This record gives sequence, C-alpha cells and structure tokens, in this order.
Amino acid sequence: MRKTGLKIIIPLLVIILLIITDDLSAQRTKSSLKAGEQRSAEKGLKDNRYYFYFINSSITNFGNDNEKKLFKEAIQRDIIARLLYMKFLFHESYREIRRSQNILISLYKKTILKDIRITRELLNEFASSVLKSKDAKARRYLRLGYRDAEVSRQFMIMADNYRKNLYSLRLNKYVRAIKKAKLSKRYAFLSIMRIKQIEKKSGKELSSMNFKELGRLITDYYPERKDYFLTIHYDNYYLTGKKKSFYDKIWEKPDFNEIKEYNEYLKKN
Repeated sequence: MRKTGLKIIIPLLVIILLIITDDLSAQRTKSSLKAGEQRSAEKGLKDNRYYFYFINSSITNFGNDNEKKLFKEAIQRDIIARLLYMKFLFHESYREIRRSQNILISLYKKTILKDIRITRELLNEFASSVLKSKDAKARRYLRLGYRDAEVSRQFMIMADNYRKNLYSLRLNKYVRAIKKAKLSKRYAFLSIMRIKQIEKKSGKELSSMNFKELGRLITDYYPERKDYFLTIHYDNYYLTGKKKSFYDKIWEKPDFNEIKEYNEYLKKN
C-alpha cells in the first residue's frame, strides 16, 4: 500500500511543481513585459518634452490654423499619455506617445520647410547690400547663413529617408534641422545689422551684443517691419515674445473630449 501511495503521490507532486514553475515563469514574463513597457513609456514622455520645446515657438509665432490644430492634438495625446502613465497603464501610454510623435513628424517637416523659406528670403533680401559693402564680417555672416540653411535642408532630407516607424530617430534629425535653420536666420540678421552699423558709424561689436540689444537694433534699423522681424528674432531663440505659447494654452485647457479614445481610457482602472 505504501509503495502504491508513493507511486500516486510522486507524479502528482511533479505535476504540481510543473504547474507552479510554469505559473512563476509566466508571472516573471508578464512582469518583465510590464517593466519594458514602463521604460519605453518613460523614455517616450521624456523625449516628447524635448520635441515639443523645439517646435513650440515656431507654431506659436508662424503656425497656420491647420498646423495649430495638429499641434493641439499632439499635445492632447501627450498629456493623456502622461495621465495613463500615472495610472500604470504603460502600454496605453506608449501607444498615445507614438500617436503624438507621428503628428509631430508631420509638423516638424512643415516647420522646417517654412523656416528654410523664411531664411532664404532674408538672406536673398540682404545679400545685395552685404555684397556691395565688401565688408568682410558682413560677408562672412551671410556665407554662414547660406551654409546653415543648406545644412538644415540636408538634415531634413536625411530624416525623411529614415524608416517611417523610427519616430525618435527622425524627430532627432528634424531637431538638428530646426536648430540650423534658426541659426541661419540669426546670421542673416547679423549680416545686415553689420552693414547698418557701418552706415551709421556705430562702434559696438555685434558679437558682444545680447538678445535684447540685437532686438533694439532691429527696431531702430527697420521700424516699418519691426513686428515681423522681431517675431523672427524671438523665434530664433525659441521665444514667443509677449504672447503666451500655444503649448501652454493647451495645457491650461486640454479639451480631452476631442480625443475619441479618451472616454475609453476613463473606463480603465
């Protein structure tokens, strides 16, 4: 009887151990997946803050109605992603991050094209006066402006040719394109400010001037176009002047009900 009992008990124990082992393994796998989703969502939210910073002033200062509509949705989805992350819904959070970044990719492309267009318009407008002056510094600023405008275009093309689902890589390259475009516009202003200084025999070196001083020069030299030129000047430094940024406005009033998935998320947890 004892041997018979052992013959029955031992297989049962083996089966129980296998069940427990499989269950623990499944739990570890589930826990590992959850941790991976958390890391992905956490990185995505951190990246998004960076991406929104680089495009916020451009949309606020120069965005049309369609671009602002898209930007609003990208911000809304980013905020929702942050709320979902706080509710430990990491998979859903990451899904909204991807949707937000997909919108940002489209916006970045539009913004860079606009930045490059504005840059070339400024450079071409100022080029005649700069070249006539034969001033070495002004010519150098002009040359650097054209150079960075072209580098911006090249970065944009590189981003365009990345695989479509590599959102972060594409956005990072677009960020570099925007940086170069804004730097190019700074050089455009420096080139013509240098010429104006020579004409008015102003002695202060442009490279030693701060943001406000350069702004005052733009106002003094181009009073009839100061609003447009100062907007560009502010945008070159990722600022919006006295206007509240579009990003801040949406954070104050996110209008989540415009996002159809939002009500579904409310039902969870």
